[in-house]
Amino acid sequence: MCQQEDDDASPIDLEKYLCDIEMPFKKTVTRESFAEHLEEYHSQVNICLQNESTQYKAVDQVIRVVKTLCYLLDEVETPAITDAVRKLRHSVNLPKTSSPEVNARSAFSTNGYTSAVEEHLRALTNAVYDLVKLYLCSFCLTFPVRTDQEHQEKQRDIQVASSITEHVHFRLFAIHGISNAWVNSYEKYYMMCALMHNDGNLLKPLKSKKVGIYKSFFYHIKWDELINFPISVALLPLETILSLSLYGVLNQNSTNSPDSNKQHKGPELLGKVTMPLFDFRRVFAAGTKLLSMWTSPPLSSPGPVGKSKNLEARIILQIDLPNPQVDVLYVSSLEATLPDLQSLGTPEPDIRRRIEKLCTLASSSRLKQGDMQLLWDQRYHCQRHEHSLPKILASAPSWDWISIAEIHKLLHHWPPLSPVCALELLDSKFADTEVRAMAVSWIEICSDDELTDYLPQLVQALKFERHLKNSLVMFLLSRAQGNVNVAHQLYWLLRDAIQEPVFGQRYSHVLGALLCMCGAGLRVEFEKQTRLVQLLGALAEKVRQSSSSSRQVVLQEGLEEVQLFFQRENCRLPLSPSLVAKELNIKVCSFFSSNAVPLKLALLNADQLGEEINVMFKVGEDLRQDMLALQMIRIMDRIWLQEGLDLRIVNFKCISTGKDKGMVELVPSSETLRKIQVEYGVTGSFKDKPLAEWLRKYNPAEDEYEKASENFIYSCAGCCVATYLLGICDRHNDNIMLRTTGHMFHIDFGRFLGHAQMIGSFRRDRAPFVLTSDMAYVINGGERPTSRFQLFVDLCSQAYNLIRKHSSLFLNLLTLMTQSGLPELAGAQDLKYVYDALQPQSTDTEATIFFTRLIESSLGSVATKFNFFIHNLAQLRFSGLPSNDEPILSFSPRTYTLKQDGCIRDASIFSFQKRYSPDKHYTYVVRILRECQSEPQFVFRTFDEFQELHNKLTIIFPLWKIPGFPNKLVLGRKHIKDVASKRKMELNMYVHSLMRSSAEVAQCDLIYTFFHPLARDDKTEGLDGLLKIPEETPLSPAIGRVGGEVKLSVSYRNGTLFIMVMHIKDLVSDDGADPNPYVKMYLLPDPHKTSKRKTKVSRKTRNPTYNEMLVYSGYSKETLKQRELQLNVLSAEYLRENCYLGGITLSLKDFDLSQETVKWYRLIAGPF
Repeated sequence: MCQQEDDDASPIDLEKYLCDIEMPFKKTVTRESFAEHLEEYHSQVNICLQNESTQYKAVDQVIRVVKTLCYLLDEVETPAITDAVRKLRHSVNLPKTSSPEVNARSAFSTNGYTSAVEEHLRALTNAVYDLVKLYLCSFCLTFPVRTDQEHQEKQRDIQVASSITEHVHFRLFAIHGISNAWVNSYEKYYMMCALMHNDGNLLKPLKSKKVGIYKSFFYHIKWDELINFPISVALLPLETILSLSLYGVLNQNSTNSPDSNKQHKGPELLGKVTMPLFDFRRVFAAGTKLLSMWTSPPLSSPGPVGKSKNLEARIILQIDLPNPQVDVLYVSSLEATLPDLQSLGTPEPDIRRRIEKLCTLASSSRLKQGDMQLLWDQRYHCQRHEHSLPKILASAPSWDWISIAEIHKLLHHWPPLSPVCALELLDSKFADTEVRAMAVSWIEICSDDELTDYLPQLVQALKFERHLKNSLVMFLLSRAQGNVNVAHQLYWLLRDAIQEPVFGQRYSHVLGALLCMCGAGLRVEFEKQTRLVQLLGALAEKVRQSSSSSRQVVLQEGLEEVQLFFQRENCRLPLSPSLVAKELNIKVCSFFSSNAVPLKLALLNADQLGEEINVMFKVGEDLRQDMLALQMIRIMDRIWLQEGLDLRIVNFKCISTGKDKGMVELVPSSETLRKIQVEYGVTGSFKDKPLAEWLRKYNPAEDEYEKASENFIYSCAGCCVATYLLGICDRHNDNIMLRTTGHMFHIDFGRFLGHAQMIGSFRRDRAPFVLTSDMAYVINGGERPTSRFQLFVDLCSQAYNLIRKHSSLFLNLLTLMTQSGLPELAGAQDLKYVYDALQPQSTDTEATIFFTRLIESSLGSVATKFNFFIHNLAQLRFSGLPSNDEPILSFSPRTYTLKQDGCIRDASIFSFQKRYSPDKHYTYVVRILRECQSEPQFVFRTFDEFQELHNKLTIIFPLWKIPGFPNKLVLGRKHIKDVASKRKMELNMYVHSLMRSSAEVAQCDLIYTFFHPLARDDKTEGLDGLLKIPEETPLSPAIGRVGGEVKLSVSYRNGTLFIMVMHIKDLVSDDGADPNPYVKMYLLPDPHKTSKRKTKVSRKTRNPTYNEMLVYSGYSKETLKQRELQLNVLSAEYLRENCYLGGITLSLKDFDLSQETVKWYRLIAGPF
C-alpha cells in the first residue's frame, strides 16, 4: 500500500479521485454541460446574425440559452448580463446601419459592428464569459481557466497595506438562487456585516438596508449598497475575516412559513458566509466575489411551487470589492529585541502568587478581564511557566499591525511547548498564521500513535485556518504519506467531514490532495472500502425500512450481494487497516432489534491465525459522538497506563463513514447486563447475585473467578471515572456490557456531557454514574463490605486524580470539537460540565473526598436499579405481568395469583415491629383474611417493600386508578417508633383503599404476590408474640477485643493541619455482629475537649471507607511538634453507650509536615 516509484511519475487527476465522493452541494457544472451550452449559445448567436428577418425570435432564443447558462451556474445573474439582455431586447427592432460579413469560425467578424443588435450581442457574450470565468474561479478549482496570451495580466505594482489609510469598504450587491420558500415566507431581508479576528468582532457590526425580492431571470435579493467600515486597511490583522449574515423578516400574513405554527418575535438567521480579506499571498481581496452561503436547515426546505432548493443547492452572495491598479500587500512589521528580564524588576510576592495561580488554570477561557490585563503586563515574567503561553496570547489586547510585532517576538522567544499544550493554539481564538504554524512545529515531535489519538481534533482545526495552504495541512499530509494508519484514519475523517455544509468544500480539497499523494495501491484499498460501505449502507437502510416480518429475507438477499463483493477480492475494514476480511459468515449474520435496526456482521479473517471479525453497521444515527467518547476513554486509558495504573479498560473501535452511518467493532465473549439480569426474572436488576453468579458460571475454578473478580474491580473503577468525567447519560442496563473475563465496559454514547434524558421535569440519570448493589456484590465478594471495596475506592480516586492532572488536555480536545456539529457539544456551557467534573482547582485530597461522596451517592441510588427495571419492562414489551416462573417483586421468588391463593376479603396493618438485621428498621405486620379461611394470616413487610409495590402498580395502571402513597421523606431520624406509628396508620389507609379499588387493580397478580406468605413470615413470632414485642437490647460489639488498621493521610499547609481518615479494615467483635464504626479524634493536650472531631457513622461493617477530612486551623509547625493526635474508633449503639473498638496515639513530632504522609496504622487498646 506504500507509495511506489511509479506513483511519482503518474499524472494527477483530482476530479477523477473525487468523482465518487458524496459532496454537500449538488454538482451542477460538468465539462460536458458547459461545452454543450456554450456551443448552443454560439449557434443561436450565429442564427441571430444570419437571419435578419427572424432576428426577433432568434434574440429570444439567445436570451433563453443565456438564462439556461445562468441556471446552470446556480442562478447567478451579473449586472453586466442583466444590462446586456435589456439593451439587446430594446435594440432588436432598431434599423440596422450595415451588414457584417459573418466569419465562418465565429459569431462576430473582425471588421467590427455598426448595428445595435450586433453591438449588444458582443456585450452579452463578454458578460457571459466573464460570469463563467468568475464562477469557475470561485467554485470549480478542478476546471482550468485559461486566458489568451494577449489578455494575460502583467506584473502589478505593490503597495504595502500598512500605508493604506482608506477605510475598508465593499459593495453588497445581491443574493442569487433563493428558494420559493423564502419568497413566500419573508417580507424583507437585511445583512449584518462584520470584520472578525480571533473569533471576535474587530468593531461593531454594520446593518444593511432592508430590501425585498427582485426578479429578472430568477428571484434574487438585491441591495447594491456600499458598506463602509470605520477602520483603515492599515490597522487590519492579516487574518481578518469578513463575516456576512443574512436575516429575514417574516411575512406575518404568510401561511407557507417553514415555522408558520410558531410565534416569531424577530428576524430569523437565514444564512451566513465568511471570507478572508487577505489571500494566501497576503494580497488584499479585490474585484467581484461569489460566495456560497450556508443556510439553516429549517429554512432551506422547498417551497410549495416552483424551484425547490435544499441543503445541496448553493445560495450565492455577490459582493464587489474595490479593484485598485496595484496589489495591496500585507507586510509584517519588524520584530524588536526581547528586553532583559533583570531590567524589568521582580513582581511583588502577591503578584507572583497570583500569576502562578493564573498560569496553572486548566483553560484560558476561565480568565477574567483583570486577569488578562495582569498576564499581559507581566508576560515576560511568565516564561518560567512555559505552558502559560496560550493564556498570555489570549490576553493580548490587540492583534493589529502595530501590536503583532510584540506578539511574534514573544512567540519566537518562548520555550517550546509540549504537543498537548500546543493543541490549544489551534483553536479558533488563535487566528494568527505565525502562531498556528509555531503550534504545528511543536506538535510535529509527537509519535504517530499519539498523533492518531488527536487526529479528529486536528481535522476539525482545519476549519480555523484561513487558507488551504497552511502548516497544518502540510503536516497532516506529510505524516499520512509516511504512515498507513495515519493515512487510513485521515481518509475516513475527511470523508465524513465533507458532509458539513460550511466547510465541506475545503475538506474535499484536502481529501483530493491526500488521494493524489498516497499512491495507487492505497487508493485501490480506499476504493474497495468505500464500495463495501456503500453496499452495507444500502443493505442496512433496506432492512431498517422493511417490515419486521420481511427483514430476515431482505437481509439474506442483501448479504448474498455483499458476498459477491468478497468473492472478487479481500477488503480491509474502515475500522482499521489491519483488519482484512475475506468473506461473510452469512449463517451468523443478523440484525439487532433496536430502533435503528443495525446489522450484526460476522466476517472471516483473511489472516488464518486471526479470529473472526464481528462488527455492527448502523444507519440513521450519528456515530461521531460515540467516536469522540471512545477517543476520550482511550486517551484516559493511555494516561493511566503511562502512570502504571492498569484499569483493564476494554477499548473498541468505532468509525463514522458518512452522514448518519458507520461501523462499530463488537467485543467478543460479552453480554449486556440486562440479558444477565433477566435470567433471574424481570426484577433481576433488583437482586445482588446475578453478575457474580454469571461470572462464576464462566469461571468455575476458584483462581479463575478471583481473576475475573479482580478484572471487574479494576474495569468498574475505570468505567465509573470515565463516564462521570464525560457525563455519559442514558445508562440503562443494555448500554453496559460484561465480558466472561470480568471486564466491564460501556457502549452507545448517544448522550454525554450531562445531557440526561428527561422524563417530564425529572432526569432519567440521577446518580453520578452507574454503581449498583450487584456490582458491589462482585467487588466485595459477598454481601458485606470488605477491604476489596476499599481497593475499589482507592482505584477510583487514583484514576480520577491522574486525569485531573491532564485537565487542560481534555478541555483543549473538547474545545476543538465545539464546531463539529455535535448537538451536545456546541459551546461553553457543555465544556463547563467537564470543567466542573474535573475539579481542576482542588487538591488531590479534596478530589479524593469529592469522588468518595460520588461513590456513596451512586451506590445508594435506587433510581439506577429502577431505571434498569423500567428498561427490562420496555424490552420485554411489558403489557401485564410475567409468567408464574418469573418473579415480579424483588423479595418474592415467584408470582402468585388469586386463583392459587384464594380471594382476599380484607387486609389491614395489624402492628409493627423493630428489627436489627441487616440494619435497624421497622417491619409492618399485615393481617390478611381470605375467603374460605376462618383464621387470618400474618405477613411482614417493610415500608420499602410497600414502596416497591406502589411503584410497579403505577407502571401497569394509570395513576388515577391507584390510591396515593404515603410520603417517604422524613425530617430527622426515620427509624424511630413515632415515625413507624404514623406510617402504620398511613399504610393501613393505603391498603384499605387499594383493596377497594377496581377488580382490575385489587385482584391483579402483583397484589396477590405481595400478600403471599413467604418463608421468612413463618419464622417470625406468632400472634401472641406480636401482642407483646419485647424491646430487647441488641448485643453490641465486645469491648475486650481490639483489632484492625486505619489508613490516614496527614498533611500541613497554610497554618492548617489536615487529617484525612481514609479506610479502616478488619475490625473485630466478640459476638460476631458487625459494628457501626466511626472515628473520634483529639489534638492533645486538650483539657476542655475543644479539639474533638468526628467522622460520619458507617453502618454494619468491619471495613468502613470514610475519606473524610478533619481539620485543625491556626497552628504553627512548632506548636504541632509538641502535640499528639489521639484517634479512637467506636461503634455507635442505639440503646446503650457507644463501644470502643480500638485507637492509636500519634506524636506529630515524628511527622515531616512539609509533605503528605499516607500510612496504615494498627489499632490498639487504649484509653477512651
